[in-house]
Amino acid sequence: MAKAKKKDTTPAEGAAPAPNPRAKKGKRETAARAPKAREKKPVPQVDLDALRKPVEEARAALEATEAEAMEAAKKARALVTRAREAFHRALTPYRLACRRADHACEFEGGRGANVSERVTFLVEKVDQGVRVTVDGKPDSEEMIPMAALKESVNREAYRYVEAHVGPREKVGNKGGSLSNRLRAVLR
Repeated sequence: MAKAKKKDTTPAEGAAPAPNPRAKKGKRETAARAPKAREKKPVPQVDLDALRKPVEEARAALEATEAEAMEAAKKARALVTRAREAFHRALTPYRLACRRADHACEFEGGRGANVSERVTFLVEKVDQGVRVTVDGKPDSEEMIPMAALKESVNREAYRYVEAHVGPREKVGNKGGSLSNRLRAVLR
């Protein structure tokens, strides 16, 4: 397909250039026009005090309404808090009874089924290493040698938890908790 040739738009010698319709109008054209004198419209005299009074009344009403709404929200939060506390007081014994009976509690919250029993580790630094015990289980006392802790604190923590608390799939990340306690003691 052949390309179309462009028309030659250059002005002939001595001819004036063609006006560009997209060009902005210059100052010469605007200066040629006679400026119109703008007539100022008379400003009506307004009584500012008469207009200020309804504004102040509306602002006072707004502030009173906002204060009332905040007070109502505060009362609503207090009501919800009291109701939530009553619910938890009633739920706790029922939930414990369900666990003892190995029965699924229908009132378990979002994470209730995923939360494992709380475990507290007693950690004490001694000359040979670190003595670790699960609080409430005196038979779980074990001495972790310092050489093993220098090699890997995490490995020793997870090994201890696996042996004395249970597998990670059942008890959760108790090894991470113990490793943090061990690091704090070793500092």
